Amino acid sequence: ALCLAECYAEAGVPKGVFQVVLGDGQVGDELVKSDLVSKVSFTGSVGVGQRVYETAARGMKKVTMELGGKSPLILFDDAELENAVSAAMLANFYSNGQVCSNGTRVFVHESIIEEFVDRLVERTKKLRIGDPRDANSDIGPMANKDQFEKVLSYVDSGIKEGASLLYGGTRVNDLPEELRDGYFLSPAIFTNCTDDMTICREEVFGMLMSILSFSSEDEVITRANNTEFGLASGVFTRDIQRGHRVVEKLQAGVTWINNYNLAPINLPWGGYKYSGIGRENGTGSIESWTQLKSVYLEMGSVECDYPK
Repeated sequence: ALCLAECYAEAGVPKGVFQVVLGDGQVGDELVKSDLVSKVSFTGSVGVGQRVYETAARGMKKVTMELGGKSPLILFDDAELENAVSAAMLANFYSNGQVCSNGTRVFVHESIIEEFVDRLVERTKKLRIGDPRDANSDIGPMANKDQFEKVLSYVDSGIKEGASLLYGGTRVNDLPEELRDGYFLSPAIFTNCTDDMTICREEVFGMLMSILSFSSEDEVITRANNTEFGLASGVFTRDIQRGHRVVEKLQAGVTWINNYNLAPINLPWGGYKYSGIGRENGTGSIESWTQLKSVYLEMGSVECDYPK
């Protein structure tokens, strides 16, 4: 945000148009309460989002909320395998898994799951973990110690609840000396998962992929929607009619067919259920960022039945 502010200043944007205020939750609370603020847009956890929403409501302010997710990525039996693997990796490992829309519940048709998993592990092993400033690095560190430990706790939870840790989920120590104190993790891939496991219900916000098998279209739609979240979803199939049929039934604000996590600026962005309210980007965001005003202009005389 600070770099963006510098770019605006260098580009000649007038002072005060874009401002960055740094601080903790108390600072954010004061901003939301301020009479100088008429619109609040928040990105973060469900719990904090609810508190921000409540505070804004006391001032009758418009809000946009982009909160958590536990998004499904559905791979049908006719999916192009290599593209499906690429999407699963992007949907789980991009930005070290710290993306709210990540497709961390990967539903794979039972007829292709073995081939999919083999290829996924093969490619994941090739990921280069290192300094994120190095263009040759594919994976960098977690944002901080708390998030690092949170992901490890979810890995432990998955193992204890009976899922199979097929790959990763451990601290990476094989790094140059200057990086060894960093919070680097290897991407975790779990198989033999069930819908009721903690790693399949709660947002991890880290590189932890849960692979679940399915057998029919109706079954996977029901299971994919069985979550309190509804931010994003993805479907891979060569049958475009099926792709549209499935995403129509998925309870998610942003959906992809045969790709994942692309967000062009003209695509409205936002979630269903506890994943948020309102939309950012595209024409869908206009209502969230504007207020309607009705104006009636009379060009003739006023009709009045009252005595003159």
